[in-house]
Amino acid sequence: MTDKYPSLTALAEELHRESGERLQELADSIYKNALENYRNGDNAKAEDLCAEALNLLNQVQGVTKGKAFFNRLLANVYHKQGKLKESLEYNHTAAEQLLAAGEIKAAVSVYGNCGALLFYLGDRAGSYKRQLMVLSISEENDLKYEKARALINISVILKGRQEFSEALDKLEQAESTFKELSDERGLSYSLAAIADLKRETGDTEESLIYHQKALTIRKKMGNEREILLSFISFPSALIKANKPEEAEALCLEALKITDSSHWPTMKSLVLLNLIEALLDQGLVERAMQKIEETLELFSASEGFEENKPDLKFLESRAYHATGKHEDAYLALREHINMKIEFRAKNREEEISRLKIATEVETSLREKEIIAQKNLELSKTNDQLREALAEVKTLSGMLPICGSCKRIRNDEGYWQQLESYISHHSDAEFTHGLCSECMKKLYPELPDDILN
Repeated sequence: MTDKYPSLTALAEELHRESGERLQELADSIYKNALENYRNGDNAKAEDLCAEALNLLNQVQGVTKGKAFFNRLLANVYHKQGKLKESLEYNHTAAEQLLAAGEIKAAVSVYGNCGALLFYLGDRAGSYKRQLMVLSISEENDLKYEKARALINISVILKGRQEFSEALDKLEQAESTFKELSDERGLSYSLAAIADLKRETGDTEESLIYHQKALTIRKKMGNEREILLSFISFPSALIKANKPEEAEALCLEALKITDSSHWPTMKSLVLLNLIEALLDQGLVERAMQKIEETLELFSASEGFEENKPDLKFLESRAYHATGKHEDAYLALREHINMKIEFRAKNREEEISRLKIATEVETSLREKEIIAQKNLELSKTNDQLREALAEVKTLSGMLPICGSCKRIRNDEGYWQQLESYISHHSDAEFTHGLCSECMKKLYPELPDDILN
């Protein structure tokens, strides 16, 4: 692809001689080019442009906002490449720069990205800390949407820590905020999250009510992906509530969407729910047909490692229902082995992610400590400069009259000692009489007063 914008060499030359206004214009030009490459999937080109542009901008004072945009784009590039450590570091730098530039809303959004990355990397404590920061800044600046998003993210962490009542409180706050904003997408998401939480705590009937509310809003919005999110979680709740017929009806409705939209991952989750609903109704033959369909889907596409053990368990149930106990046993053993392998792999990935998260967190803490020390040093230097500015000193040889003690100034005039010192320093004089002069001037006074 031919570049539509100035070459970096030409930009480098101009950056050294142009004004700040022109500099911003040139930076915008590079940014557009980098963004276009990123959207076209040319991550390497986008990365090179951002890195070189940052090198140029770092030679100039200010332009903090411009640097932040490049850092944020670089973070997205690295995230797409699976380089989560680098993505987290650049996101954090961008957030700090946006905050310094007064771009509070953008900074909050990027801090939220940091929290999400830390969560994925397994650093739940670090993620929780970031999300609390996002919540605090959002409340201080009346950013309602960002506040609601932070509340939902915090609820996910609290749910993972089994702190269900606190998680529910955060979700209800998010629901209320989304209602206030008339944000139907956010509202449906918070309702579905409440439904999942209530199912987790055994409140099945309440869970179904909230799932229905979320589905109604999503159908009204007409967004197929959002509707499918409900079609995946709602049937699971219905199956747990011993309503497999209703679960089957929702799954069949969902399959119409997945068949037309070609979302294999979504389809696999719908099929698993449908198979379970059919088995719960004793419709074993239909369940076996769907098992075969799901196996074909798995073999035709990559991934599904997380879903394969669940399918084997359902296959074992189907064999057991038809009296094929040996096949049921073999399928169950395969299910168990898959689970063990999957958990071992997950543990290795979790350890690797935690190492990355620890490294990044340590690096960020060190940067914060250095920044704080630099700030303190800068304040101390400012105080010293102010103190030095207030100090005036006398130095060199001073010509002074041996009789009257007046001093000859630079213009050759004789000045009173007090006048000369006051002019050349910040000293001020008050007048009194020493004891010797008192005796000379007032010999009639008693000795106790003169002394």
